[in-house]
Amino acid sequence: MEIRQITADETARVLPVRAYAFEATPLAPQRVEELTRFMSFRSQNTTLVAEADGEVLASVSGIPMRQNVRGVVHPMLGVAGVVSNPLARRRGHVRTLMLDLLRRGREDGRPVSVLHPFRAGFYARLGYVGLSAPKTVTTRPEALSSLLTLDLPGEVRMRRIADSWDDVLALQERLIGARHGFTEFPEYRRHQPREDNEQWLVTAHRDGRVLAALPYRITDYGGELIGGVLLHDDAVGRALILRFLAGHADQVQTITLVAAPADRPELWSTDFAGTVTSTVAVPHPAPPMARVVDLPALTGLPAGEARVAITVPDDPFVGGGWELDGAGGALTVTPGSSTADVRLTAAGLSALVYGVLGPDGIEARGLGTVPAAARDVLGTLFPPADPWVYLDF
Repeated sequence: MEIRQITADETARVLPVRAYAFEATPLAPQRVEELTRFMSFRSQNTTLVAEADGEVLASVSGIPMRQNVRGVVHPMLGVAGVVSNPLARRRGHVRTLMLDLLRRGREDGRPVSVLHPFRAGFYARLGYVGLSAPKTVTTRPEALSSLLTLDLPGEVRMRRIADSWDDVLALQERLIGARHGFTEFPEYRRHQPREDNEQWLVTAHRDGRVLAALPYRITDYGGELIGGVLLHDDAVGRALILRFLAGHADQVQTITLVAAPADRPELWSTDFAGTVTSTVAVPHPAPPMARVVDLPALTGLPAGEARVAITVPDDPFVGGGWELDGAGGALTVTPGSSTADVRLTAAGLSALVYGVLGPDGIEARGLGTVPAAARDVLGTLFPPADPWVYLDF
C-alpha cells in the first residue's frame, strides 16, 4: 500500500469511492456530471489517498481554512471527504491518512482542525471533541407577525444569490473576526453558491453595511420557504430579515431556517410558535468536532488570569508537559514537566480551548484527570464559550 497526495488532475479518481460513501448509488449519469462539477470546486484541497495496485482504498481531504478561536483568527485545517473502499474498511487506512493529514496541516502552520464526523467516537480517539450543534427552526410566517408593525432602522433587499453574494462575503469577513468558532473557506471554495445561483438572498442593511443575510428558496405556492443559515451580527439586522419572512403569510405554510447554537429563536417575536431542534445522528447529521494540533501556536489567545501545569499523554501533536499562563489576559505556552497532576487527553485539551467542557465535564467524559485544587484554575484560564463553526464541509 502507498500513501500519497494526488494532484488536481487526479481528483476524479476519488469520485467512485466518495460517491459510494455519500450518495445514492449506483449513480445516474446526470448525477455523475453534477458530482464532477462539485469536485471541481475542491480540486485545490490537499487530498491524500491510500492505494494498492492502482486502486484507491481510502482518501481524506484537507481544506486550508481560517477560524476564530476565542477572538483570534488562526489558520485552520478543515477535514472533509473521509472515505474508504467498502472492501478495505476497518484496516486502519483512514486513521493512517488522518494522522498524515494532521501532520501536514501542523507543518503548514494550522494549529487547529475542524471536521464533521461520520462517527464521533472514531475522531475522539484522534483528539477531536464535539462542539454544539446548530439549531433548525421551523415556524409559520404568522408567528413572526409582531415584527410587521415595528419601525426598524435599515432596509431589506431581495435578489438572486448570484447578484448579491458579495454581501454575504462581507458579512462573513466581519463575523470571523467577532464570533468564536466561526470559519471561513479559502478563496477557491467561497463562490459555489454564486455559481450555482439556485437561491434567493435576502439581506438587511444600515448605513452602507450589511447586517444580516439569509439564502432561501420557495417550494411552491402554499408550500415551504426553506432557508439556509441566518447570518447576523446584531439583533436589528436579524429582526429585519424575520420581518421580511413574516410578509409571506399568504404565500407559504411554513418557514425553516438554521440558527447558531447560542441563538434563542423562542425570543425572536412576541407570538413565536414552532419547533427548535438540534438533530444528532450517526452518520449524519452530526455536529462538528475540533482539535488543537499545535498548542504553542495558540500563544496570545485571550485567557483568564491563572497558571497551571498540564500533561497530555500519548498524542503525536500536543503530547507532553506544558505550562499554561494567562497573565495579562493572554495565554503563554511553554514546555513543562510531563509529570503534572492535571492530565488531559488531546480531546480534553481541545474541549478546554474551545470552551465546550469545563474541568468537571472533562472528568465526567473520561477526557482527563483534574485534581480538585486545579479545577477553579483551569476554569479561570479557559472560561466557557459557545463556538459556532457555521460552515458545513
